[in-house]
Amino acid sequence: MSKREKSVQVTIDEQKLPDGGSMSVLKIGTETIGTVTPDEDRFEAQLNDGDVYRVKSVDEGVELLLRDYHLHRG
Repeated sequence: MSKREKSVQVTIDEQKLPDGGSMSVLKIGTETIGTVTPDEDRFEAQLNDGDVYRVKSVDEGVELLLRDYHLHRG
């Protein structure tokens, strides 16, 4: 018997930073799983456990955060 798929609500909230930039906060339900912030010519994806990864785009950062969530917590 196969497992039943369940839908998950994923949201990306844009927050303004004091320096005038913006930060994308990725949430699943009400749980924040990480953030993506601009850093010079690239972006930084930061997990809640403190790990930071440099990525080329916001989309790549969001994919990385989702992969980590599903691998370790999902």
